[in-house]
Amino acid sequence: MAIENREPRRRVVHWRIAIVFDEAEKRPSIHAHTHDLSLSGASVHTDHNVATNTLVTVLLSPPVAYEGERQKVIEIRAKLVYSVYSGSNFCFRIGLNFIKFKNEGLQILKDMLDNQSDSPGYTR
Repeated sequence: MAIENREPRRRVVHWRIAIVFDEAEKRPSIHAHTHDLSLSGASVHTDHNVATNTLVTVLLSPPVAYEGERQKVIEIRAKLVYSVYSGSNFCFRIGLNFIKFKNEGLQILKDMLDNQSDSPGYTR
């Protein structure tokens, strides 16, 4: 098994995500789940093959901590950096590099991932 040298470290989490293309792209949004996630990017499984080097807006929905909690949505400007077919999952895996977080999005994501890190199987 390869040693993960990327910083910040990725967490295996399956959060809801929407990838919204700019109007000029004339493409529908993609709704999927993350495969893994870090403060610098995400890997997403989807049925859609997308062009790389495209700038997109990502809407990330971390799970709520308790029933009745208001759903947080983290808005991030990102770049699609790869799209490969994952035969074992019968879908495409696309990579996102986060560029800019809206408002307190980076801190919200950091807090959520820090809370996940103590759970077994979350750190890669």
